Amino acid sequence: MNPSILYFSRTGSAFKALFFLGFAVTAFLFASLRYQENNAPTQVVRAPGGLELPTRPPDRGPLAPFEIPLLIGAGCVALFYVGRHGARVATRQVAAKIENGNLHFHPSYSPVPAILPVENVLEALFDRADRLPGEGPRSARLAARLRYGLHLSYRSGSTIGEIRLIDNDIDGGTEQLRRFAAQVEVWRKSQVRTGDR
Repeated sequence: MNPSILYFSRTGSAFKALFFLGFAVTAFLFASLRYQENNAPTQVVRAPGGLELPTRPPDRGPLAPFEIPLLIGAGCVALFYVGRHGARVATRQVAAKIENGNLHFHPSYSPVPAILPVENVLEALFDRADRLPGEGPRSARLAARLRYGLHLSYRSGSTIGEIRLIDNDIDGGTEQLRRFAAQVEVWRKSQVRTGDR
């Protein structure tokens, strides 16, 4: 594989698409069950003497009116990610590449400029994901011990940004990400030498 190009992993994208599909199905199923429960006829209890008394509806709490819209919204968000990862499975999309001294990123890395000059990369760290700079939830940090990542700090205008590329998102995994990190370093050093002349 070309060490200056990172493709999205089809296997990783397929697993993520299936995960989000399961989440969407679950959200829509619970919304449907909650809707059926809300529209069920009122149950009655027969008292002695033929008197019919309605039963008290269960207390659903103060968030009951928002449950169905929230579940439908969560299902729609999950379907968006199914589409995103499904498109990555169907087509061989480039996650990032180095070309003519510039880093080109896929549009899904939206806060990062689509084209970033390599001389604007301040730091490129390849390590186990839990050792990379930045904070995350504790559960994510625990799971990160199993992953490797490339952390890029860059300057864009007057701001400093960062991006993480994780091995399970990339075709070729850890080794391809390591080779790409080495290519970024080679380009950075050559740009520094060119700038010093």
